[in-house]
Amino acid sequence: MFDDAWAELQEKYGERGVPTEWADITPDVMSPAFRLHFRAFKSPSGDPDGADGEAEELIHNPVKHLRKHGLISENVQETPRISTMIVNHDKTLERFIVYAMVLVSTNPSTVGITLVKEEE
Repeated sequence: MFDDAWAELQEKYGERGVPTEWADITPDVMSPAFRLHFRAFKSPSGDPDGADGEAEELIHNPVKHLRKHGLISENVQETPRISTMIVNHDKTLERFIVYAMVLVSTNPSTVGITLVKEEE
């Protein structure tokens, strides 16, 4: 059931041109100092594995998730400071899609994560 819902969302994302895997969307003007990445997730609400657990992992263990996807260094000696902002945080994750933008400094000490909830 959950796999079918995720497949349906991926199709909807595809129609809108929204990536369901991490995409580097860094504008040239930012590239000397930052990398900007974007993707959409299926909301983990009601589905403990939600999109293979990736949304949950990004929310609860961002360093592990970002390392696994190559967005930050795998060097365990370099743990970045991470700040997270959640837009529409007053809304529950129920019936919501989560979009994530990750801004990584080229000096790997800082990462900013913005999560945006949108109704399904």
